[in-house]
Amino acid sequence: MVISCFPILKIISFLLLIQGWTTGAGIPLAQAKPIDGVGQLKFGMKPSAVEALDGCSSEYECLYDILGKNRYFTLSYGRSGPSSTPDDSHSQNGTLTHIDIDMGSHTKEWFGELYEVLVSQYPLSHIPTEQEDDHFQSGKDQELIIGFADGSVLLKIVRRKFGNTILRVVYQDEVAAKAQRNHWEQNRE
Repeated sequence: MVISCFPILKIISFLLLIQGWTTGAGIPLAQAKPIDGVGQLKFGMKPSAVEALDGCSSEYECLYDILGKNRYFTLSYGRSGPSSTPDDSHSQNGTLTHIDIDMGSHTKEWFGELYEVLVSQYPLSHIPTEQEDDHFQSGKDQELIIGFADGSVLLKIVRRKFGNTILRVVYQDEVAAKAQRNHWEQNRE
């Protein structure tokens, strides 16, 4: 089953146009305040501190109400510093670097709602290129990413093994956000 996401790119363009009309401003290019996590989940937390939070059943999983529904959070840990990447095998020595929120099944309507919520809170920093969209449609890539807050917040359309798609919102620490920005820059050249 091939999923056409090009209409999604059209929806994003339309939403950007509406946003420009309603706010009278262009796309913000810089994030004024760094993203430090979501709610009580803060980047740099140790697994034991995460596990002690209400809503977290383990150091890797939490369940919180977002936009009126319970949403599963999957957490990843990495080493602090320049080589920080999500790596579960280092969780005891690492700190929280990624918060991945399962937002449920992808529909055009739900995507539009979620996009509006995110763009009202964070500056848009990346919309998929035609090449990225082509790679997603052809199955070469299994996700299509829209970036906010200089790559600190991502809205992902993820194709599952059997072809259905889901939406995920990912918050990542500054090291991972920088790596994401570098990836986008390399792919634009």
